[in-house]
Amino acid sequence: MLTFEGFQGINNVQPESRLKASDLLIASNVDIGLTGEISRRSGFTQISDQCHKNLHEAPGFMLATVDGVLTAIHQDGLRVALDSRLGPQRIWYCNLPDGRVTYSNGAVQGVTDGHSFVDRCVPVPGNSAAQDFCFGQLDPGRYRYCLTYLRLSDRLEGSASQAIEVFIDQGQGLQLDGLPVLEGHAINVYLTGRDGEAMYLAGSTLTGSFAFAGSNAELVLPCRTVGTMPFPLGSITAFWRGRLLVAQGNVLWASRPSSLHLAEWRDFRPMESEITAVVAVDTGIYVGTKRDLILLGGETFDGLSYTATKRGPVVLGSGIGVPGERILAGEGTGAGSAMLCIAGGGIVAGFNGGQTECLTEGRFKTKAVEVSATFREVDGIPQYMAVPHA
Repeated sequence: MLTFEGFQGINNVQPESRLKASDLLIASNVDIGLTGEISRRSGFTQISDQCHKNLHEAPGFMLATVDGVLTAIHQDGLRVALDSRLGPQRIWYCNLPDGRVTYSNGAVQGVTDGHSFVDRCVPVPGNSAAQDFCFGQLDPGRYRYCLTYLRLSDRLEGSASQAIEVFIDQGQGLQLDGLPVLEGHAINVYLTGRDGEAMYLAGSTLTGSFAFAGSNAELVLPCRTVGTMPFPLGSITAFWRGRLLVAQGNVLWASRPSSLHLAEWRDFRPMESEITAVVAVDTGIYVGTKRDLILLGGETFDGLSYTATKRGPVVLGSGIGVPGERILAGEGTGAGSAMLCIAGGGIVAGFNGGQTECLTEGRFKTKAVEVSATFREVDGIPQYMAVPHA
């Protein structure tokens, strides 16, 4: 039986002839203690013979796809089938501060609390309405109107449609027919003042028709979603300072603050290559790409500074947030929030302020190109787990 007095980790970098007695090329089904002791990894109990993919730990429940259906598995054993649109593709999750979880497979996106789900965004109405006029009190002149959908289940209002110009004569109001009715949504109609640009609420309807016969003085509530667009459909997602972040190819998008279903055209940051990781820390956002690990430092999205760490390409799916005090930093540990990823073949830690450190320098390298990663503690032992994708 082999015994190790001070196991120092796996070493697959040095030639076998130069390995020490405390080195291993591989270690399977074992846990490594805080002082280097080795123990047998705990076993497991099968609770289902169905194929569960895309596992994710959410607050109070677990998410997984079972036969392509997003399923919530609660701590008391309750299973809730949620979204059946996802299929076999990889899903990217993000835990929100209110206990909900966003999910996206690059084609379908939603938000769930473990019991029900809604689409992450509210669609934009089409401009299919037929304009007409009714008796009214609007001042004669040029007006513009636009439409938005208001989702009835959570009162989220989507982006405004393109404004349409209309001319009102003396004693007239605005009549719209053939509005694009959408189940589960009301249609808000916004109208400018005479010869104006700002949109104000004229009223709402659940049907295909709407009429406004009031006066200009009644147009007082502004449209707050003009100039926005539905939050882009992407892959890797993170939450940072009240905003949702999503990777779309080589572009990082940010939602409006506290409006996770909306984005503005200026709130994006292009990277030099395809994004493979997005992890928020206290002082900014670590973005992994196929070329390097980047720190976008700062407190506001439009003021983020770009710093390349020169750590090398980041493996897709390897970036996760971790407690800084559980990660070695020089002779001590980090503080606050931190991140771990696989960059340049090694496991790299990123700390607040932009300091990075390769934890496996000169000892371990991997050739993985895509993984599913997580961080956990077992009996007080911090563990970074990265399972390669076939």
